[in-house]
Amino acid sequence: MKKLGILGSTGSVGSQTLDIVRVNREDFELIGLLAKRASDKLLLQAKEFKPKYISCYEDPPKDWLDSLPDGTKFLKGEEGLYAIVEESDMLMNSISGTDGIFPTYLVLEKNKRLLASNKESLICLGRLVKEKRELIVPVDSEHNALFQLLSMVKSQEVKKVYLTASGGPFRNKSLEELKNVSVEEALNHPTWRMGAKITVDSATLMNKGMELLEAINLFDLPVESLDVLIHPQSVVHGIVELIDGSFLFHASQTDMKIPILYSLYYPERRPYPFEKKSLFDLSPIHFEKVDTEKFKSIPLCKWVALMGDVYPIVLVGADQVAVELFLEGKIGFLDIVNLVEEVLSSVNFKEPENIEGILNAIQWAYEKGKELAGVKG
Repeated sequence: MKKLGILGSTGSVGSQTLDIVRVNREDFELIGLLAKRASDKLLLQAKEFKPKYISCYEDPPKDWLDSLPDGTKFLKGEEGLYAIVEESDMLMNSISGTDGIFPTYLVLEKNKRLLASNKESLICLGRLVKEKRELIVPVDSEHNALFQLLSMVKSQEVKKVYLTASGGPFRNKSLEELKNVSVEEALNHPTWRMGAKITVDSATLMNKGMELLEAINLFDLPVESLDVLIHPQSVVHGIVELIDGSFLFHASQTDMKIPILYSLYYPERRPYPFEKKSLFDLSPIHFEKVDTEKFKSIPLCKWVALMGDVYPIVLVGADQVAVELFLEGKIGFLDIVNLVEEVLSSVNFKEPENIEGILNAIQWAYEKGKELAGVKG
């Protein structure tokens, strides 16, 4: 029986992880569920799954605590995080944004298997990720696909590795049209249903740029061997081009439960217990080049990859504040990547040596972004 902890249990990936646990209860001992808030959803999860620990970063009301099932103990914040990590064999980290960085650090430092669904930590903890690769199973569909494909071939046989992008809601808009894009339009993703931050990152293609940085750390790939393709159908999640002219595709329906299932049982492969689509449902498939004049985030992230040092860390903090300012209506859509570029151009310090320094560098980038955008407080 696998001792599992889920960090970010009330989010999309955390909830879908529990969907799989629900139909395979005999395979998992649920050590703990952690979320940001003492929400009704977290309480319902506690009542249904009865984990050993339930944890969040706020003090729940008394009636919430009184409603917990027998045998489930509430631990607040980091106390809960430490307990869940310590007693689990593997941890699903599906916490969104920079809040997921320290949990990833803790899981890897404790030498536990990390089911990684937090891109910021895979970028910012580059050195640690490279040292502990054997402990990491990527969960996000693109890196999960490449994880599987690259295990089938020798590194010297690989010519190119492609990440696929749906193109977001603005694939067919001109650069001129993007100047007046609204928040509502940016949040209307054509394929996936995700949180606001990652949906905006999908619209700017910054998420794909960041995924290039993740792939470098996860798979020890040079930036020259990586590229992004527009694939509107979102059924091919990763492509490996081999030196003999062959292409290996990983394709599946657009359902996060497929890579989650793979990561939970790795290295075994288990039957998918939910509704499946046929090969015909996934057709047709086509690819397009990325318009890098319109989507500057891709060349920007390649530059960040070549620069290395503290730049990937600063990118994460700068993008976080830029997206927040856009969602608040304080900057325009095209200003997001421009502001990130400005923050990167302001860097005057080296890569930090420890987790505290990494988190401080992200905060510096966040505050610098507000300063450059003329936002106070």
